[in-house]
Amino acid sequence: MAHLAELSKEELIAKIEYLENAARAKISAIPSQDGIPATMPIAPTASASASTSSTPTPVLGENGKPLRKHERKVLKKSDKPFSFHSHPTRHIALMISYYGWPYCGLALQPPIGGKPAVDTVESEFLKALEKTKLIEEGQGLEGCGYSRCGRTDRGVSGHGQVVNLWVRSLRKRDDGGEQLPYEVSWKDARDPIEVKVKPLPIEEIADTETDDKNKKKKNKKKEAYDTVKSSSGPILEFPYPKLLNSVLPPSIRVLAWSPLHQEFDSRFSCSYRHYKYAFHLRPTPTTPLLDLGLMSEGAGYLIGENDHRNFCKLDGSKQIKNHKRTVLKAYFETDPQTNADRIIFNLVGTAFLWHQVRHIIAILFLIGSKLEKPEIVKDLLDVEKYPSKPIYTMGDPLPLTLYECGYEEGILDWRFGGYDGPYKSLTDQRKEELYACAMGGREGFERQLLGASQEADLRSWQINGSLRKLQEVYGTPAKKDKKDQITYPVGGGEVIIGMNYKKLENRPRGETPDEVNRKWRELKGRAGGRGKKYEGMDLDLAEDGGDE
Repeated sequence: MAHLAELSKEELIAKIEYLENAARAKISAIPSQDGIPATMPIAPTASASASTSSTPTPVLGENGKPLRKHERKVLKKSDKPFSFHSHPTRHIALMISYYGWPYCGLALQPPIGGKPAVDTVESEFLKALEKTKLIEEGQGLEGCGYSRCGRTDRGVSGHGQVVNLWVRSLRKRDDGGEQLPYEVSWKDARDPIEVKVKPLPIEEIADTETDDKNKKKKNKKKEAYDTVKSSSGPILEFPYPKLLNSVLPPSIRVLAWSPLHQEFDSRFSCSYRHYKYAFHLRPTPTTPLLDLGLMSEGAGYLIGENDHRNFCKLDGSKQIKNHKRTVLKAYFETDPQTNADRIIFNLVGTAFLWHQVRHIIAILFLIGSKLEKPEIVKDLLDVEKYPSKPIYTMGDPLPLTLYECGYEEGILDWRFGGYDGPYKSLTDQRKEELYACAMGGREGFERQLLGASQEADLRSWQINGSLRKLQEVYGTPAKKDKKDQITYPVGGGEVIIGMNYKKLENRPRGETPDEVNRKWRELKGRAGGRGKKYEGMDLDLAEDGGDE
C-alpha cells in the first residue's frame, strides 16, 4: 500500500472509481508499474459520477493524470463548433509584402492533371485566412470577394501589394465604437447567435425592499464599470496584420490594413502601379560599368501612351488586341541603403502587360552595355517599323518587385492595430493618444523585420568574402580569358557571354499579336474548346494591373 501514499488526491479518487467500475463489469484491470491501471478511462461514466461524493470528478489526460485548468479550457473550447455566419463581416484592404523566389507566382493555382497544387503566395495566404477563421473555410478566395491589385509571376516579389476582401469582424452594431459603414463595408451576422435569458427565481423578486437595495448596489457597480470602460479606450476591431502574421510563413508579411467606407476594388480602383528593378553597375569583374546616362536616355522614350507589343510576352489565351499602355515615370536612382554600385530602375504606369518590365530592362541593359543605341526603344515602340518583336532574352525575375499600388487620396487609411476610426487625418496629438490602439504591436513587428534584414545582410557579407579575399591575394584585377568576348547582363547576377553580337534589327522576329491570337482560336476550336467565340471580338483582358 506504500505506493498509494505517493498518489495525489485526484489520482487516488480516479483509481478508486476505476476499480469500482471494473468490479461492477467484472473486468480485470492490468496494473502498471506505479499501480495505476494502464487502461485508465479518460472521463468518468455517469454511473461512476453518481456513486461519488460532491467532490468534482477530474478529467484525465492520455497519461492518466488530471488535466490542468488551462488544458481543460482548451479542450472545452475545441469541442465547440465554429459558425462563421454567426459573426459580422466587414470589407477591408490589406497591404502585403512577400518574397517571390520561394513561390510559383502570386496567384492561387488549382491542381492540374491529378498533380498536387503548387505553392503560391495566395495559397499560403488562403491557409492563414482559414486558420484564423477570418473567412469561411472551404469557400476559397472567391467566397470572400477577394481581389488583388496586380498579379506577379514566378520569382517576382511584392513590397506593397494591395488586396481587398470580406473578413470576420469583432465589432457589433451600436457597440459604442467608431461609426460603422453599414451595408457598404460592414454587415451583421447572417445567422446571429440567440442569447437565451433565464427568468429570475421567485425568491429573488419576492421581497421588494431587498430588490431596491440590490438595484442601488447594481447601479453603483454599473457606474464604476462604465467609468473603467470609458477610460480603457475605444472599441477595437481585430488587429488583422498581427493575427495573420502569427500563422503566415516569414516570407509573407501583412504590413497594414485599412477600413473601407465606400465601394473599392484593389484592381480597378488603382490609379498607378510602381515597379522597381535592382541591378549592379558592374555586371562582372572584367566588364566596364554600365552607362547609366545612355540607359536614362533610352528610358525617356517610354513616357506616355505607346504600343508595347515588342516589350512583352504574347499570350493567345488572353486574346489581347490593344497593347497600348501608359508609362508615367521611368527613372534610375541609387539604392539609398547601399553604395553607389546598386541602382534601382523605377517604372510607374497605369497598367502593365505580361513580363513588360522585364523586357524593358533587358533592352536598357543592351543600351547600357553600348551594344544598342538609346533610339532602339523608340524604334521598338513603332509598330510600323517593328510589327513583331525581335528575339531577345528578357530580364531575370529576382530583382523585380511590385513596390507600390497607388489610389486616390483618402480612400485608404493604413494602420497596424485594431483601431478602426479615421487615423491619417488626425492631428499629431490625437495620433499620439491613439497610437497604442492604432499601431499596437508595430515595434515588435519592425524588430522582427530588421532582424531578418540584418541576418540577410550578414549572409551577403559572408558570401562576398571569397571575392574580397581573392582580390586581396592576387592584388591585380582579373582580365578576360578571350579578348573579343562580349558580356552583357540580364539581371539577377546572370550574364550572357558570346563572341559575336547581332543587332536587334537583324534578328529573327516573332509572330504578330494577330497571328498569335488566331492560332490560339484555331487550336481551341480543333480541341473542342470555346476559342471560336472570340473571333472578331475586340478584347483587352490584360487590364488587370500587370501580370509581371
